[in-house]
Amino acid sequence: MTVTNVIIVGGGPAGIGVASLLKQADISYLVLEKNKIGQSFLNWPTTMEMITPSFPSNAFGQIDLNSICIETSPAFSFNKEHLSGKEYSEYLHMVTDYFNLNIQTNTEVKTVHNHKGIWMVETNEGQYFARYLIWAAGEYQNPIIKDIKGAKHCTHSSLIKNPSKLRGENFVVVGGYESGVQLTYDLIKSNKKVTLINPNPIDDKYTSDPSKVLSPYTFNKYSEIKNSPNYTEVLGELESVTKNQTTYQLQLKDNSIIESTRAPICATGFSLVKGPIDEYISYREDGSPQLVEQTDEFYGQENIYLAGPSVRHDNHIFCFIYKFRQRFGVIVSDIMRKENYIDQEIDMLVNKWKENGMYLSDLSCCDTECVC
Repeated sequence: MTVTNVIIVGGGPAGIGVASLLKQADISYLVLEKNKIGQSFLNWPTTMEMITPSFPSNAFGQIDLNSICIETSPAFSFNKEHLSGKEYSEYLHMVTDYFNLNIQTNTEVKTVHNHKGIWMVETNEGQYFARYLIWAAGEYQNPIIKDIKGAKHCTHSSLIKNPSKLRGENFVVVGGYESGVQLTYDLIKSNKKVTLINPNPIDDKYTSDPSKVLSPYTFNKYSEIKNSPNYTEVLGELESVTKNQTTYQLQLKDNSIIESTRAPICATGFSLVKGPIDEYISYREDGSPQLVEQTDEFYGQENIYLAGPSVRHDNHIFCFIYKFRQRFGVIVSDIMRKENYIDQEIDMLVNKWKENGMYLSDLSCCDTECVC
């Protein structure tokens, strides 16, 4: 049995980033990671890279977009703008070692219970107790293919580790966001033919928010392939997939049919890993967890917080590192208040976090769009 003040579940960028702020606040914590530090990034396809560019601009008050704590920069460590999954996992290891963060790997959370204000976390390594629980388990380990009949005949894009080694000449990819376009790009560069199915034109740029449209990095790849004779773009939504002896029939919602000799590859996203805490989650209309805006606590609960890419408030999507890291300080400052820290101590750290892009409490500024 282990007792600490805060338990963080997940040893990825969210869990490690929050842990770094808790250490600055001198609050005891323990990070529990199911596998290795940064395991989700180790599971990335070999061709996948960070879509947000890294740049060591810390000295000018603008920390690297992919940093998860101050005084670090993946670009500085690797001299690259777009890190691979393996490289980013190494960066997380370096942060952990440099700041001597308290992380326990190979510890899988089985169940979570709250008894009289104390969180009990049951794992394969025993029981852990804490007053506060921060859920930073991420999404990549939970790929989703939903609202498609016959989904059992589909393959999720996250399972394609090396697209160039796929056998066959013709492929169907479902979903034209980051993963779908990246996979399509890799296949076409390997002289494969690809039909990509997406509800809207991929180059229909109606907002500057990269959480809703392609990032410039991926858009440039799309621009390279969109006029290729090997590329076909179909506007529509996949309704169902049926398998005959040698072919797959893909029926779209407009009743049109696409035939393929290979199972369709669905780049249809990921969902929060939530099994052990599902009973503590209320949901928004869009299916995302409902949170208290001031603290990022799960709605209707106390002292259980969400950190990472599943954070949503109103129409704001905090799915990139440079977005969700801005909520780390919101969580930690709330815990400090509950632990009766004096206002001056809290303000000193909050101001430091604000200066480094680790604290955003006024969400009204998130509505600003680029005009040119």
